[in-house]
Amino acid sequence: MTDHTDTNFEEFIGKTKKTSRVKWVAAMLVFVFFIALIFVSVDWVLGALVHTRQEVQVPDISGKPVTTALDSLASVNLALKQAGVEFAEGVPPGSVLRQIPSAGSVVREGRIIRVWISQGDEMVFVPSVEGLDLRAAQLAIRQAGLQVERVENAYSLTTEKGLIIAQKPKADSMLTRGDKVVLTLSNGQPPASVILVPDFRNKKLAAATLWASTQNMNLIVKEDAKSPFPYGTIAAQSPSADSQVAPGSRLEIIVSRREASDDEKTYHLHYELPQGKKQMRIRIVMSDDNGEREVINESKQPGSKIDLEIPYSGKATFRILSDGILVREREIQ
Repeated sequence: MTDHTDTNFEEFIGKTKKTSRVKWVAAMLVFVFFIALIFVSVDWVLGALVHTRQEVQVPDISGKPVTTALDSLASVNLALKQAGVEFAEGVPPGSVLRQIPSAGSVVREGRIIRVWISQGDEMVFVPSVEGLDLRAAQLAIRQAGLQVERVENAYSLTTEKGLIIAQKPKADSMLTRGDKVVLTLSNGQPPASVILVPDFRNKKLAAATLWASTQNMNLIVKEDAKSPFPYGTIAAQSPSADSQVAPGSRLEIIVSRREASDDEKTYHLHYELPQGKKQMRIRIVMSDDNGEREVINESKQPGSKIDLEIPYSGKATFRILSDGILVREREIQ
């Protein structure tokens, strides 16, 4: 005997599932239709807006400051975007180097103009070439992006013949790439007819007095009560060491006249420079209870010796730097 109740129920369930599937498909079709309609509408609106914008000519903003370039572009309803920065000789920093689209191009309003901005002339450090032979010095100057303007010659009491004894500008100065440097090449020891000024720094007044009298020089002595050197020590001189002078010329020296404090002590600093092929920039800095002060900052020949009597108070730290690199540090008290 067939169960009609079960059969009718199954037919009802099947029709219900079929109806739900049809409704779901219909809903998806309606959703897709509306999405397509929205896309077409937006595309039409955007296209209409673009095509209703006026065509304008891109102004020439090359070489202009960014603020001026912005005003020029804004006047024709264009925008600016920085695409990069570059060094440029002769172009002031902050000025436009080039632009895309180029000047004179016809574009629609609202277009973004890409620009490259100048960083100005490229600056480079002057290398230290004192103590090098001429060929090595010229190579170092060229590798730094600079040029040798000329080579001068001079006698020297301390630098052997064929080595650079001076440079202008000094090492670590900053120049524009392509600028020129003047080198002075040593001719070695001077003949008897040429008078060169010795280096009197860190020596006693008696040494300068004796030399000035034998060379018939006009010695001028000045005093410095704030000098970092011990009392009676020569702290500075003019002309500098190795300067060529004539009899009767003026030699000015500055002598330390600092008053020693009750707790002041003296430290004998001895340092020998390593052997090598070039001069080294030696800087000696001391820190004590009175603060930090620079004792020496000058070029020295390889293998030369430094002997100084340096007064200090309380706990002191001495640092020796060679070409900017710390080579020795010592604490004393």
